[in-house]
Amino acid sequence: MKNKIDVVLGGQIISLSSEESPEHMQKVSLYVDRKIGELKEKNLSAVVDERVRTVLVALNIADDYFKIKDRHTALDVDNQNLAKNVSRLEEENAALTEQLQKLQAELTKVSTEFEDFLHSFDNRGQHNEDTSHIVDIRKAAN
Repeated sequence: MKNKIDVVLGGQIISLSSEESPEHMQKVSLYVDRKIGELKEKNLSAVVDERVRTVLVALNIADDYFKIKDRHTALDVDNQNLAKNVSRLEEENAALTEQLQKLQAELTKVSTEFEDFLHSFDNRGQHNEDTSHIVDIRKAAN
């Protein structure tokens, strides 16, 4: 469905017809009218003919477009770099999580072994098993 609106561009009323919404057509028209106004503020309107003014307005709009396009491209590159960093950090996090789980399992095992070792002593602090070889090792170390 075509929408029709009248807009003011450079002081002239122009009828527009488009499948875009009237709000969108009005927004675009206001942008173009502002560009025409910027040209008038520079007093170029009196010096150049209408055709050249139209070309200058089109060049200003194209300049804005390419600046925005370049900025968009730079943001895309930044976004891709950030996505790579996120992927790298996620991989690093997974590896560290795995390492932490292994260390926690090892700690649990060592803690259990230590508790079992402590329980192997009787109330007098004597080891229930033959500990003479430990004493011999200590004497040999001194």
